[in-house]
Amino acid sequence: MKRLIKVERRQLERFPQNLEVKLRLLPHLGSEDVADSETIPARIQNISQGGVCLITPTPIEKSALVRAEIPVGDQHPSFATLMRVCWTEKQDQIPPTYISGLEALL
Repeated sequence: MKRLIKVERRQLERFPQNLEVKLRLLPHLGSEDVADSETIPARIQNISQGGVCLITPTPIEKSALVRAEIPVGDQHPSFATLMRVCWTEKQDQIPPTYISGLEALL
């Protein structure tokens, strides 16, 4: 029997979080449809210096660019940053949820 060895690809330490975040999908480059972009509610599962891992009710397309509004502190101020979706996987839950890794670009 072959033994599967899971290789850790993370390079930066992760910090568990439970933060609600708003994601706004940005239009693809060259797209003529630049009207209102879709907003997706999400919850940050963990955060690192390089990005976030989050849970969404719908899948997010790999390589999509998003504007993420991440809350800071108890008074609900937030900061906005540009992020790229690195991967998305469906979770076995009811209702279905999706887990995604996003890389901070700014």
